[in-house]
Amino acid sequence: MISDKPKRTLPHREPFLWVQRLIERSADGLSGVVEMGVPLDLDVFRGHFPGNPIFPGVLQVEAAAQAVLWVFKGELPEGSKPPVGYLAAIDSFKFKRPVVPPAVVTIKVQRAKRRSQLQFWTADIYVGEDLVSAGSFWLRFAIDEP
Repeated sequence: MISDKPKRTLPHREPFLWVQRLIERSADGLSGVVEMGVPLDLDVFRGHFPGNPIFPGVLQVEAAAQAVLWVFKGELPEGSKPPVGYLAAIDSFKFKRPVVPPAVVTIKVQRAKRRSQLQFWTADIYVGEDLVSAGSFWLRFAIDEP
């Protein structure tokens, strides 16, 4: 594990900070692996299929976008200003299996291309060895990034 301090890099905070561990990161920050825990006591389960908790697909996409920011920038020094990346478009996302708590979700991301401030990323999301969702999306960074 590289880091368990997402708040050093991400602008997100509870209750909308989904990722917890940066597991792998390429030297150039263009691919990596991030984990998140999905405990049974998440507040979202009170209203999303009560009695049959399923982690929402839209939050899987958000977790993948957060994973991209963390992989892209790595762990920033304490006190650094976090990068701001906005989800610009979801190209595709398929949900193959539900994510049922408790679960450890592994998010593998890779940058496929770049156009100015827009970056196109792919994400594969696993629970154990099972691929639960996969897709691609564009992120727009507030400042020009390499």
